[in-house]
Amino acid sequence: MSDLFEDVAALIREAAEREIMPRFRSLADHEIQEKAKNDLVTVADRDAEAWLTPRLEKLFPGSRVLGEEAVAEDRALLDIVKSDIPFWTVDPVDGTGNFVAGKETFGVMIGLVEKGVTTHAWVFLPVPDEMFMAEHGGGTLLVSDGQSSSVHVPPAPAELSGAMGALNDHYMPEPWKTRIAALAPHIGKRVSVVCSAWEYTNILRGVEHFAIYHRMMPWDHAPTTLLLREAGGVMRRIDTGVDYDARSESGPHLAAASEDLWALIATSVLSR
Repeated sequence: MSDLFEDVAALIREAAEREIMPRFRSLADHEIQEKAKNDLVTVADRDAEAWLTPRLEKLFPGSRVLGEEAVAEDRALLDIVKSDIPFWTVDPVDGTGNFVAGKETFGVMIGLVEKGVTTHAWVFLPVPDEMFMAEHGGGTLLVSDGQSSSVHVPPAPAELSGAMGALNDHYMPEPWKTRIAALAPHIGKRVSVVCSAWEYTNILRGVEHFAIYHRMMPWDHAPTTLLLREAGGVMRRIDTGVDYDARSESGPHLAAASEDLWALIATSVLSR
């Protein structure tokens, strides 16, 4: 992989060391706020994004940063997604609720999008110190304990009853909410991590086999989808079968460990 991978990975690690991990399990009450009902933000989210933004833009001249916290302050920034300007998606602390609760299931996610195509991705899990990276057409890599290895999604179950995954229906409108809920009794286990960084990487490990989403914010799904696809997985809309891309705004999407499992789950949902 190119020098860009190492440069961005180093920035992510430094941001985590400077702005995130010193606050883990050490947040004061005034350092936690609610952007919207049940949507938390902390000083770690804001400071990490602010630290990363100018450094990422310097790495790729002409690029812009589309950060979750900046968009929370100015929704008009999302217009960059529709343009051909290269941009970075930044989720400085994915799984903020877990971070606030002192759980290890949070991560830092960055993607590079060029003309609607996610070309590079980084997902860092600070507590286990695992860095996942992917390049469009170049595969997925995991760096852990100083060692790097190629990542390939393990074989998926052949039956719904053996599949474990996340049914993220809290942003689902009807009739999708009812359809997704009706799927629950037919799968092996419903998993609830409430963190895209962990849900997608759990599919890469074979700990989970799928995840369903509706709110498709680019910082949640652009980098993670690239990791999954380059490792052999699938991410598409359930109703149309169209592949997810960074310009997707919403709609029932299914990330799955294999083509066959994607088809099995999508067919089951659509039949309800």
